[in-house]
Formats: sequence, structure tokens, C-alpha cells
Amino acid sequence: MVSKEELCGIVDALGALTAEEIYSVTKELYLLRGNVPLTLPSIKNLCEEAEKEHLIAVVSWGEIEGLDEDELSYYISGPNAFPEVPFDLSEVIDILEMTKREVDLGRVSGRFSKNLHKRIKNLDDKINSVNEGRFHPKDLENLEHRYSDILNQYYDYSFWLPEDMSDIGAAIQELSSRIESLKSAQGI
Repeated sequence: MVSKEELCGIVDALGALTAEEIYSVTKELYLLRGNVPLTLPSIKNLCEEAEKEHLIAVVSWGEIEGLDEDELSYYISGPNAFPEVPFDLSEVIDILEMTKREVDLGRVSGRFSKNLHKRIKNLDDKINSVNEGRFHPKDLENLEHRYSDILNQYYDYSFWLPEDMSDIGAAIQELSSRIESLKSAQGI
């Protein structure tokens, strides 16, 4: 079985790949090793798991240099990736006649920052709605959970992407202060 680290190594070595291309690469790797290849649905599941763990990330054709417009999703190495390049990958690359795709991390950074800003705005709106009325302790727990997700994503992105994210850091700090105020008001 291809490990998530090897998946990251394959994606990292080739820059950006679709799930079908990852399947083709892993199929050749398995055949070279004399093993039965994984199915395409198995590879797609592995990619989904790796994406949830931020080992790989999804980008569009516009964030990859030299691609024509298409509807495909491409995987790139993510902020939590620790790539392990399979020993026989270079042979597979030669067999499949593949070349590395260059990813425009500036464009990726812009889109990811915009999405993080939306998440911050949504949480800010939720905090405002809690401030306006009575709320249950579960509401506060939900706010803290959402805040934690945003904070973790911010740290992942701030080390991975080239864009300065200090404005996002300040907005996140403000969210933290507001949640702490809510907790204090409830005697928590």
C-alpha cells in the first residue's frame, strides 16, 4: 500500500497531479514491485484523507503554470506534508513520460487567505449573534472549536505560503479576546 508520506512524495516530486494521475503513478509503482495495484476509488479515498490532514491541498488549473483551462482538481503538497519519494518513482516518471508542474504559490496563497478571511468573518458573525442573546454552554464550546480550527489552519498556512498573513493573525487574536470575554461574562 502507498503510504500517505509516499503520496506526498509523489505529489511533491511532480508538483501537481489529479487523482487519476496519482492512480496511474501508483499503479506503475505497484506493477514494478510485483504487487496488485490499488483501485482508483482507493486512491481517491487516500487523497481525501491526506487532504483532511493538510498533507496535500487542492488547487485549480489557474494556480498551475502553463495549464489550459479545465474543470479538474489538482493536488499539491500541503503544509503538513513530510514527503517520502518512492525509490522507483523516477523510473515510473520515465515510463509515463511525465514532467513536473510548477505551482504558483502566490495565487494559492491569495485564495487560501481569502477563504480563511471568510471563516474568520463567519465566526465573528456567530460571536455577534451569541452576544445579542442568551446562549447555552454548548454554543461557547462550538465557538471555541471553530476558533481552534481557524487558528490551526492559520499556523499551517503562515509557515507554508509566501504571503504575509499578519492581518489574519490580528483578526484571529481579536476573535480569541471576544471568546474570552464571553466566557468571563458566563463565569467560565
